[in-house]
Amino acid sequence: MAGLIVYFSRKHQNYINGVIRDLDVGNTETAARMIQKLTNADLFQIEPLQEYSRDYNECIAQAQADQRRNARPELRRYPEETEKYDTIYLGYPKMEQGYICV
Repeated sequence: MAGLIVYFSRKHQNYINGVIRDLDVGNTETAARMIQKLTNADLFQIEPLQEYSRDYNECIAQAQADQRRNARPELRRYPEETEKYDTIYLGYPKMEQGYICV
């Protein structure tokens, strides 16, 4: 059996060490790729059909609105054949004091 790393990551503007910075690759994707090197697991990136804003503050507002209404945004695609995996790692942004920390 094999492993699968399923992750949602935010590139573009991110809040890092007290400063908003523009990232080419999100923090969760970076962590997912590190896990992949250690485990040889397959990667699957979760991508919402409707992208969140690239602007950090607008993205925060969108994410908070989604949380308040318990939204489940439609995805661009879904993993195929998850039955073949015995281990699935899940990586996603952490909400902390109203901020997304990816």
